[in-house]
Amino acid sequence: MTSSRIILVDIESTGVGASDAICEVAYHEITEDFETVGQACSLINPGMPISSGASGVNGITNDMVADAPGIGEYMAKSGFPLMGEDVVMVAHNASFDRRFLSPYMSEGADTICTLRCARILYPDADNHKQGTLAYYLGLQMDRSKAHSADGDLDVLLQLLMRICRDAGVGILNLIEFQKQPINVRTIGFGKHRGTALKDLDSGYVRWLLNKCENLDPDLRTSLEKL
Repeated sequence: MTSSRIILVDIESTGVGASDAICEVAYHEITEDFETVGQACSLINPGMPISSGASGVNGITNDMVADAPGIGEYMAKSGFPLMGEDVVMVAHNASFDRRFLSPYMSEGADTICTLRCARILYPDADNHKQGTLAYYLGLQMDRSKAHSADGDLDVLLQLLMRICRDAGVGILNLIEFQKQPINVRTIGFGKHRGTALKDLDSGYVRWLLNKCENLDPDLRTSLEKL
């Protein structure tokens, strides 16, 4: 049986919209024992302007990426590291990274989302952003590399190790672990935004359950437990 290739991934982008593009990518391949077997990081020419808001977060300017390779060129030169059915991609808010990287990944590759795992494990954290979790869990952060793709991967690896320890499972077991429902505590939208679920009017709860077809599955499960 072929063993899995576990690859931690982080990207920086020109923005968060559907038409935005990658301006930095980093990946870090590890074994199931958290040993590093390969890593790389590169600025990427996104082929479009980087928004000032994005530059304010990631520190990447248009001048910095002017001579960088495009993402397709970089992936080809790197031997398409995310290709293969044996790849397990690990990322914080993995759906975001996968949206940008899907053309360079096998469709059947598994994904582990440390954001979702953290929401399951650490419901009392102020929020579940990677930086917040680093302070909440006492992880080491290099402030000089904050919000860079490779700096974020340094924290992601520590976070992954801590999640596995606290959940009492190995890395690959997180593929199933992350499927369990998240215990949602407050409503995140509408006129009751920020209200604890236990404080919601019972009529409003019934309305949400019966009338909202696109209700978040985790929120639905939490409401059904009230």
